[in-house]
Amino acid sequence: MHKKRGYKRDIPKELLRDYKLFAIACEGGKREPDYFRLFEKISKRITVDIIEDIVNDDEMQNKYGTKSAPKWVLDRAIKYIESEGLIDEDDLWFVIDKDKWTYEQIKEIADYCNDYPNRHIVISNPCFEVWLYFHKKSSILNCAEITCKTLKTEVAKLEKGGYHSQKFIPYLFDAISNARNNDTNINHFMPNNCETKVYQLGEALVEVIGKKNFKTFFKQN
Repeated sequence: MHKKRGYKRDIPKELLRDYKLFAIACEGGKREPDYFRLFEKISKRITVDIIEDIVNDDEMQNKYGTKSAPKWVLDRAIKYIESEGLIDEDDLWFVIDKDKWTYEQIKEIADYCNDYPNRHIVISNPCFEVWLYFHKKSSILNCAEITCKTLKTEVAKLEKGGYHSQKFIPYLFDAISNARNNDTNINHFMPNNCETKVYQLGEALVEVIGKKNFKTFFKQN
């Protein structure tokens, strides 16, 4: 159990907080939540809230028809903030797949984030598996033929026994470097095909954890 967050403004936060909160809004898949939850085990300096674990609204699901719609993800994050609160030192990250969504659908989240310094959107095109692939490989070949299905198959081939987040996170620094080096649209929120912006979240996590602490954790485990 981590300390009470101290979101009440009449309680000095320095008396209650010894970590940075990363609230992460995903599209409802399994790989993203499983991946980011592991960072809590790496360092006590961070706490990770997977918003879908905390806010589960059947009424919204009936409204949007799917838990992966960008508007669903945004509305769920807003409900989370209303319930849990965020202080200035906390971060909210939207981890979104380009996949089948239109530019306009995703831009609504990007515009929302632009209004707050501690809210961010990181997109993978076409899906989160681009980020996972960069943990092990420096580039993705035959991009024109890549689909989410083929990427999931390729990621499963990268480790004996198939994909598991614990086998990939130790290569976080490689993933950050590879994803950044392949980002051909670095100043725009939308990545091109076979690219991902998730390295920005990786960099933010490492900044709080510390490179030395990160490496020490995996040497000892």
